Amino acid sequence: MLHRLLQTTFISTALLCVCAVSVSAQVSTTRGFHVGFQLQAAAVSVEGGDADTGGGAALRAGYGFNRIVTGFIGAAGASVNAINQPNVAGVWETVHVDFGARFHFANTLRQWVPYLEAALSARAMRVGGADVDGAELVDNITRSGGAFTFGGGMAVFLSEQFALDFGLDISTGEFTDISGDFRKLQGGRKTISGFDIDATSSRFGFGFQYWF
Repeated sequence: MLHRLLQTTFISTALLCVCAVSVSAQVSTTRGFHVGFQLQAAAVSVEGGDADTGGGAALRAGYGFNRIVTGFIGAAGASVNAINQPNVAGVWETVHVDFGARFHFANTLRQWVPYLEAALSARAMRVGGADVDGAELVDNITRSGGAFTFGGGMAVFLSEQFALDFGLDISTGEFTDISGDFRKLQGGRKTISGFDIDATSSRFGFGFQYWF
């Protein structure tokens, strides 16, 4: 009887120790809901021209279905000094809205978690008092269109739920619509569609993630 009691006690204690070690060893999670914020350096190149640069910020929310796959929606805005934009110069306000998935190379024992991601994006770039071919003829012109975004980065978990986030995203696609106040040229604000203006934008960010 005593032998069985000691054996049961030993097994129970061993199981509790294993569970305790497992819990204490879990240093990261990529499951469940999360939010994120980044400060970003941005660059834009239109029709293969030289890139213009600026800075901005981004917000993101998502859900980790498992340790590997996370779906997300994100929005990023930046101010870019567009001195190299073909025909239209000025300070561009850029916006990206991303719907995508992030793929973590993760397990609960890893503090440094690399990832890749892909998204479908909507982009818009707006400038007030646009300089068109050297003359201020158009006000508040906006270029917009869809893009495909791909990227990658690294999450560094300082605790199981909080991580620093370093990442680079590159968006490629076309501006298909141009809207603006053409009153000085054609008398009124309008949107003109049917364009195929190739554009590449990139965003390098540093920020944080918090997993609930």
